[in-house]
Amino acid sequence: MIGFNKHSVNSPRYLLSILLLLPLLGCQQTKLVFTDEQAPVTPSFYRLEGAPQLHRVQPELNLSTESWAPEVHPLTADFTLHLFPPSPSKLNYVELVLINSHQPFNNLDILNTALNERAIWLASQHPISCIESLRIRAAMHSISIKMACPAQEIPQSLSILADSWQDWAFEQIDIDNVRRKLKLNKHINAYSGAEIDKVWADIILGDKHPYNQALNNLVLQGELSHSKLAELQQEMRTGARWHLFMSLPANHRASNLAQANILTKEVLIEEAERLAERLTRSSAVTAKEGREGTEEAAALVKVAQETNTAAESFINTDKIIYLIDAPGAVQTQVRVGYRLPLSASSSGSNSDTLKSEFSSSHPLSCQLLADWLGRSFSGRLYYDLREKRGLTYGIYGRCFDNPQSRTLKYYASTQVQHTGAFVAGILAHLQLTTAQEVASAELTALKSYEKSKYTLTMQSQYSSKIQYIKQLTLQRSSEDLANIQIQITALTGEDLMQMSQSIFDSPPYILLRGDADKISGDLKDKLPGWHIEEIEP
Repeated sequence: MIGFNKHSVNSPRYLLSILLLLPLLGCQQTKLVFTDEQAPVTPSFYRLEGAPQLHRVQPELNLSTESWAPEVHPLTADFTLHLFPPSPSKLNYVELVLINSHQPFNNLDILNTALNERAIWLASQHPISCIESLRIRAAMHSISIKMACPAQEIPQSLSILADSWQDWAFEQIDIDNVRRKLKLNKHINAYSGAEIDKVWADIILGDKHPYNQALNNLVLQGELSHSKLAELQQEMRTGARWHLFMSLPANHRASNLAQANILTKEVLIEEAERLAERLTRSSAVTAKEGREGTEEAAALVKVAQETNTAAESFINTDKIIYLIDAPGAVQTQVRVGYRLPLSASSSGSNSDTLKSEFSSSHPLSCQLLADWLGRSFSGRLYYDLREKRGLTYGIYGRCFDNPQSRTLKYYASTQVQHTGAFVAGILAHLQLTTAQEVASAELTALKSYEKSKYTLTMQSQYSSKIQYIKQLTLQRSSEDLANIQIQITALTGEDLMQMSQSIFDSPPYILLRGDADKISGDLKDKLPGWHIEEIEP
């Protein structure tokens, strides 16, 4: 039992301590004061006072694809070799990519986890020096397994890549560990708030969309076995095509090739032909299954075309704020965006869409509106809501351009008391782009950003190959990518306004994750025309 001395209780020092504690106790009951709305502020581009006058340099945009685009060698109907320019490191970057442009890979999350588990096992078993460079990169329509190896280890590396797609590839991995990792990922997403992106996909695409059906198969994850994993792996090969990336040898005199351990282009092609034959021979897919896969893919394309017949089918008419209740959350996660049509008509192809006017179905509309408003620092949303008003640590825009969907998304987090003002600020900026033409200095800054992004991407072998895989997935050419830069160079303020009007004239989809009891009233005050609908994650 703790006792107090009578004199110490009555001492001035004790009474002073009590007085100092009273404000702290009172702070716990302080009423939340919500931030007021403000008119949108756009960035200004002018020379800083006192800054030195610099000579303006306008470097030429190199639209040639020779420095990064590969030589293409179709070896079979389903296997293509792509020989990229020599690597500065003298290593050969070999990459085996499986691509299916017509349908997503079902249960990709399971196979990705299993392939990474196999990579860990291989690192402890295989003697070649480049085994630790083995990497897996999985997307809805592509699965890439790659290594960076010296010339003398190319045959072994190609064998490892081919073995990853054999029936017995996963026999040695710990299947229990794969199941544990899949379960752990689910809990991490729920704890971290990443569940909002799954809900976002369900809202903007619909829960029946192929992309939302392809992941998070909890039943299969719980029952996963070596045999089911092998079946899943072989199913993914149906209707897909192989693409092998390799690096061309640097220029050497023929007499020095053997001494320098350099493989000639002819030898690389021979190695690729052996790999193509091995993958074809080992395929568990019969001719009948292959025909069924092709027919199924064609049916999916037809369904996609029917659901993308016109831009009007994607126009959102309801002003609804979807809210995931997270009691006690100290911040609100925000998603605002649009689903865009893939083509202006059901018969439109990717090439036709790239040549069309700047409507909501043009891929460039999605890309430019994401960057104009959502790039960091000089993007309108970041500049106003972060730099000027301090409502967030960062807000960004991104265009998700995929074979079966195209979406534009702005994403950020904000403090509870800023929620209403923050969302209202985003909507105000969207509307401002439809009513006011962009200033020439801001348009120039946007063009410079796009030019720099393209140049940096193409100067990096890593990023240029990621972009190249995306082009293959979308069934677009390297020339299409270069032609987009020409369109950006010729872009006018009127073009940019036309893009924004074709998309932002309709209300966006809005999804929030935060404490509903605290933020609902503020949202109703700031956005009276919007209906709040709570939704389960």
